[in-house]
Amino acid sequence: MDIEYEEFKSRFIAALGPFAPGFAREGLALHAWLVRERNEVMNLTRVTEPEEMAIRHCADSLAALPLLAEGGEQIFHHILDLGTGAGWPGLSIALACPHLKVTLLDSKRKKIEFLQGVVEQLGISDRVTCVWGRYEDWIREHRKEIDLVTARAVGPIERLLNWCTHNYYGPMLLWKGPAANEELAAVKGLMWKRRLFVALDEPYQIPGDEAVRRLILIDNQKN
Repeated sequence: MDIEYEEFKSRFIAALGPFAPGFAREGLALHAWLVRERNEVMNLTRVTEPEEMAIRHCADSLAALPLLAEGGEQIFHHILDLGTGAGWPGLSIALACPHLKVTLLDSKRKKIEFLQGVVEQLGISDRVTCVWGRYEDWIREHRKEIDLVTARAVGPIERLLNWCTHNYYGPMLLWKGPAANEELAAVKGLMWKRRLFVALDEPYQIPGDEAVRRLILIDNQKN
């Protein structure tokens, strides 16, 4: 059923409820709406109902807020969202954490061009940068600028560590599902070799889903 933006926004914000700070909810809704519209010509998401987008994409992305919000135990300044796709979690984090700089990186040019338009429409291009390119190439010149890499629905932990830890020595925050234990077991040797450790392993759930998800922060012992 086709709906107008005002109805979409109202339903999205009602579903999102307490999972996002009040000042960020309209921006989060606009981002989701623009994804939904572009989804008609570009494969960005299989989830298009406002309530599902609010919970399964946005609330899930913002499960990291306790770690990232200003005033927490550890303050990050510049986040790189690896394989950002439609902008989750990176753009949600940028809207909910205005103290952060965020770089959205993806190897698909059309996705980055779309996100650049979204960022401009949201008025946050002063602190959110959209980059089309390969992580391995981009990080070599920019690793000193980044103090956290985020990755959600990008791939198994082993693939991410093989991509990332050759050229980046800071923490990585991963959104993982029920297969997290198996994925961590598969990288024990690699983590030992590269002096990596699990600094945080926080279970969480989203409404309407019994699956236990995990936020896993992997860091380097040199830090």
